[in-house]
Amino acid sequence: MTLAVRPWDPGLGLLQLSTLRGALEREGMATAWWSDMPGTHVAAHAHDFAETRWVLSGFLRVTAGAATLELGPGDRLDLPAGTPHATEVVGLAPVIYVTGMAAGTPTTRPCSAAGSASRPDCR
Repeated sequence: MTLAVRPWDPGLGLLQLSTLRGALEREGMATAWWSDMPGTHVAAHAHDFAETRWVLSGFLRVTAGAATLELGPGDRLDLPAGTPHATEVVGLAPVIYVTGMAAGTPTTRPCSAAGSASRPDCR
């Protein structure tokens, strides 16, 4: 599997939150936006669904297997379902990014999934 960062296409319009969300929603995705502080690290994990990360501002490092990818303003990364990945905010500024997944995708793992025993809704 080869992952590739897709740079911003100025033909989409101005690089702003509404442009990113609108583009993903036109692709049939449900979207949410996130912000994380410098130094934030999310340990390796995987989703049962394909996920897109599209950076509005700041810098995000994504490690998936042997690949380490740096995303900056306007950069997009599409992660196939089941791809183990970790993220880290790099630089001195927060990162703001939009995530997209197929509309109707459940966003929580079933209680039978590994690591779910600590979730309050699985007790």
